[in-house]
Amino acid sequence: MAKMKIQISKDDFEQSILAATSSHSEVFESVEPHFKESYLRLCQQILGEVGEEALETSDDLREAVIKAVCLDAFLGVVRHLDLVLTPTGFGVVANNEVTPASAARVEALIEQCRIALIVAQDTVMALLTDVPGWGSTLQAKQGIQTVLWSIEGYCYLTRQTGMTSKDWMSKLAAMQEADATLRKLVSDEQMDDIMCLVRGVREGNEFEGSVRLMLSRSLIMLANDRLSAYSNERARLLRYLDAHLDKFPIYADSSAYKANHFKEFNNEKSKPAFVFNS
Repeated sequence: MAKMKIQISKDDFEQSILAATSSHSEVFESVEPHFKESYLRLCQQILGEVGEEALETSDDLREAVIKAVCLDAFLGVVRHLDLVLTPTGFGVVANNEVTPASAARVEALIEQCRIALIVAQDTVMALLTDVPGWGSTLQAKQGIQTVLWSIEGYCYLTRQTGMTSKDWMSKLAAMQEADATLRKLVSDEQMDDIMCLVRGVREGNEFEGSVRLMLSRSLIMLANDRLSAYSNERARLLRYLDAHLDKFPIYADSSAYKANHFKEFNNEKSKPAFVFNS
């Protein structure tokens, strides 16, 4: 198996999972054997070769990866740990003088860590968008599938203070479905070009930034069945594209543009192409 390009100490682990803070090392020692498996999974699904190489030069990326690995490894074994409540958080049973953590407290801890893992993985991908070459990788295309893709970005635009992990996965799936609607609106080619900005393949300009924001809002509206609001945002987006058509030549040359400007022929006697008995 490949060697990890990160080192994880007990302090790193406890900073990643505050509930695991303890003067003893039982929790850390129980999770430590699973770090490599979580690291390799992160490499395969998110980092790729380009991202893994960047670990050698980016402290921020390395810290984010360590946190994601700690959380993923902890979640993989937490139900098998004999957790107990301690003055500082949770621990592992070491004697008969401790109180086992209730199932409800353990489930709350697991949910807290699930959300933290989602945020940590999003942070890793956000940092990777600044790494040359990563945005064109399979990991980038799989990890960032829509213009709005992070839980914190979604909560910021919707002004939500929090979501459960289950709610987020449901909403993410809904936005991926809504993406198909927006691709019909602006064309696959134009959406793919915008996604190059999102994944960090190239830098954009203020016009593309405005379109990206409108597309993000449209995704949210469609994912939440706010069809009236989407209708208004859709019209606003098309007006903006028309007003700055020279900035979006891909859209201007697309079949989507032609479809958006198609005018149905009115069969009137005054028209040269009037058809009898129609």
